[in-house]
Amino acid sequence: MLKSRKFWAYEPCQSFEIKQEIFDNYKIKGKFHDDVQFFYDLIGVAPHPCFKLKQNKASDPSNSPSELSSFEIINSKVDINTLKILFYMLPHTKAFNMKLVSNDWDINNLEYLINSLIERPNNIYYLSYEWNDKLNINGKLISIKSDLSNTDYVDLFTREKKLLCKLFKNSKLEGICLRGDYIGDETAIQIFNLLEKNTSVKSLSLFYNNLTPKCFPAFCSMLLINRKLEDINFGKNFFDDDCISKLKDNIGKFQMSQEEVIEYNKKVKERDAIIKANTKLKLQKKPENEVPFLLEMQVIDDQYYLIKNKDLKVINFMENPLTDKCYESLINIFDNCSEMFITIDNKVLSGEHKNIFLDKKSKYYDKIYFSK
Repeated sequence: MLKSRKFWAYEPCQSFEIKQEIFDNYKIKGKFHDDVQFFYDLIGVAPHPCFKLKQNKASDPSNSPSELSSFEIINSKVDINTLKILFYMLPHTKAFNMKLVSNDWDINNLEYLINSLIERPNNIYYLSYEWNDKLNINGKLISIKSDLSNTDYVDLFTREKKLLCKLFKNSKLEGICLRGDYIGDETAIQIFNLLEKNTSVKSLSLFYNNLTPKCFPAFCSMLLINRKLEDINFGKNFFDDDCISKLKDNIGKFQMSQEEVIEYNKKVKERDAIIKANTKLKLQKKPENEVPFLLEMQVIDDQYYLIKNKDLKVINFMENPLTDKCYESLINIFDNCSEMFITIDNKVLSGEHKNIFLDKKSKYYDKIYFSK
């Protein structure tokens, strides 16, 4: 055991790694801070600030694991031992939320974090990974904003983006916030592709991530398949009026003509035939044929409608370069999806168009929040 210090410091915690057998042989006492203190005593420093929720008193309810619901690490580096201790203790708490802000990650520590979230026992359902646009390489900070073009760091940033995408393969996370991480279009496209198969994420924030219209078609394609995402924050990016126009074509219900209904029913029969054939192939242990994806069709008031997406209900477009030209598209969105709520900047719509959403007698009243 090292000589104890009264303060926490990244360097000694990062350079001295607690071996797994120590965790394996330790018996949990049931007092959270006492258990945490044991491991930091081995390193010789005070516990990481994320564990200092309250003073460590026997009468303090925070010393009971059942009282802990959230872990926040803000403006502080995170060493490998703190991560090991954290994920060792998490199963013994009721923590469901983790917030990580401006941490200047070492890429290996970040990999340990994300792999642990996915593979190790924990009850984290909401993850905020915010304003983490810098990485720490042997004490030197590199920024994805200014150093992305440096060939020495391309592989490192690629590795980080792959790790963030890995979060969307997790079948448990319901909320993911990647605010201010500067992920860019290519990573966003990968995330939207992964969301086509994801069945857990309900809320996603991509606020301030240098996203442009290039990635928006992938978002619209995802909407046709994903039925779990309920709200998304696209604030402070570069989406334009054309993006709103694309959105109106991919969300809500669309009335079908008689010819379209006939064609749809034909495709249903073809799909059912494939499913039936696959049942036989499965019994014969032969490769099955791909089942084509079909959108849902509903009958409403004796009219047939194609349902493209009715689950996404909240979108934030504040601080994007939208203009009054998006007005008609917004109206179409609300006509096709009555439960939709959208945030845009106060200056986007002209007075006449804006009043449509401010008039309490209008069916569009309170459909838009105008950000100041």
